[in-house]
Amino acid sequence: MIIWIVESDSGIKLLYKSFLKTDADEDIVSGFLTAFNHFSMMEFKQSIDSIEMGGLRWSYIVEPKYNLLFVAAGTKEMKTEILKTRLNVIKNAFIKEFDPVWEKKGHNWDGDINIFLPFLKLIEDYYNQWQEVETLTQTADFFDILGIFQNIFIMLRNIIEKKMYTKSKNEILVQINLVYESYQDQDACKNEPELKNISFSKESWFDIIDINLIKCDKELVINSLKYFLTQVVKVIKEVKGDNLCLKYFREEKVYRYIFNNMVLLKDLYLDMYLLELFLLL
Repeated sequence: MIIWIVESDSGIKLLYKSFLKTDADEDIVSGFLTAFNHFSMMEFKQSIDSIEMGGLRWSYIVEPKYNLLFVAAGTKEMKTEILKTRLNVIKNAFIKEFDPVWEKKGHNWDGDINIFLPFLKLIEDYYNQWQEVETLTQTADFFDILGIFQNIFIMLRNIIEKKMYTKSKNEILVQINLVYESYQDQDACKNEPELKNISFSKESWFDIIDINLIKCDKELVINSLKYFLTQVVKVIKEVKGDNLCLKYFREEKVYRYIFNNMVLLKDLYLDMYLLELFLLL
């Protein structure tokens, strides 16, 4: 696996880490990746999602708010969904770590990029954890499940932030916060330390990237994620009504996401749960 974090306009490399043997010049490739993404935006009006090139499978995530491009390359044996999910974990962790830097620098990444170097250790920690996970099919499936939930939580946050007026948004966030606080007080949560790593705040939303894939009670974590996701949809439905919810889910491409990942969802036994939840059955 190879990771680039690049300033999306200039192509300046903020971070690079390769776990594969390669002779490619990382700075030249950074510029190429940026140019390739710009070409896709100009010609096809959308960013690249994933491609196969040079004997590798590539995944892109554009984060326009922070003017960043995250790119991961893996062998063709690695599933696109896994590569994308891992890249998303790294993206979320990087933004969580360096959002204060972004604000302090006036919404740019100019200056000494050495401040990002300590993040390489976290990437290495994730990679080592993923290497252990790959030896365990059940745990690998669990990793995919976390990725599915993280992506859907992000979609729901986008709906709340972008499609609702302040009054509705605040009402929904207050109710979800009450659900979260009530759940954290339950004995099951107190007895399973990893459930504390399902975090929520009205400012930062849900965050599950710190869950230890090896140590946790997987069934309990999955049930907890289902509970939170169900409650979030329930709260949005109660505040905005069925018709608006269906409209929001369609516009945010929740249904497209479920359809495009249906094979994986069936393998993970999440297909019927998500269909029933988002069709409001």
